[in-house]
Amino acid sequence: FFYLVGHGVPNSDIENLHVLAKRFFALPQERKEEIALSHCPQSGRGYQRLGENVTQGRKDWHEAIDFYAERTEKEVDLRVFLEPPASLAMDGMEQLRMADVGGALMRAMADAFGLPGEHFAPLVDRSFWCARVIGYPPLQEAASSSSSVGASCGEHTDYGCWTILAQDSTPGALEVRRSDGTWTVAEPMPGAFVVNLGDMLSVWTRRRFAATPHRVRQTRADRYRTSVAYFFEPNFDAIIHPLESVGTDEAPLFDASFMGSTKPLDRAMQGGGLVYGEHLFAKVSSNFELLD
Repeated sequence: FFYLVGHGVPNSDIENLHVLAKRFFALPQERKEEIALSHCPQSGRGYQRLGENVTQGRKDWHEAIDFYAERTEKEVDLRVFLEPPASLAMDGMEQLRMADVGGALMRAMADAFGLPGEHFAPLVDRSFWCARVIGYPPLQEAASSSSSVGASCGEHTDYGCWTILAQDSTPGALEVRRSDGTWTVAEPMPGAFVVNLGDMLSVWTRRRFAATPHRVRQTRADRYRTSVAYFFEPNFDAIIHPLESVGTDEAPLFDASFMGSTKPLDRAMQGGGLVYGEHLFAKVSSNFELLD
């Protein structure tokens, strides 16, 4: 995890996203469910109710809206966000701006390993990006609703390259696990994105740049936390394998039980390769418990 400033995205735009997110999540439940993910679960797009996202077998106490690249006519129609009172959309300009940030991070990583700046471009030029708008009510509310709730979002690693996160001002919620197993809080910083490394960086760099386990515990009873996460990912069909410039003698030992492991990821971390979409499906297949 690190903080990123000077990213070129106006702070006013970030703040407006949080205003719109809070406005959407405050709508009556039946209004939000007009775009429910459960209407078309194979699309992976739309609104998720509280508790529908599952991590390590426990329900997560948040609600969310998922956007993905390459929308087709068979997927959830997100044009509802253009209608009042929601007026929330991931328009083309916002997506391109965030893609520019992700591309800049890929070039920086290439430079760090002595590679040409565009080394990773063929693997991310059709990024299967995802954006999540997430709302976190106080975790204490979950106690009266379900005994199977774990956290606001349980401990996990992210799937792809970079997670570029805009937090609101709620303190003490996002927790990051250090390499020694202890936890620290990634507090909000005005104007800064929090950037998290995903599983594909663990593969490329043999865990020199490792995907970091993290979780959310929103326990402020007087706050409704929102976060907007843009996941800059490889192309869906990108083949990912360790960089030749990272020798096994300089890489941390691979622990096959580390957080977020899948069979494709295990294979790639042992020196083979994976197709990004293969790993993505292996991870998300256990991430939802949708209600009818």
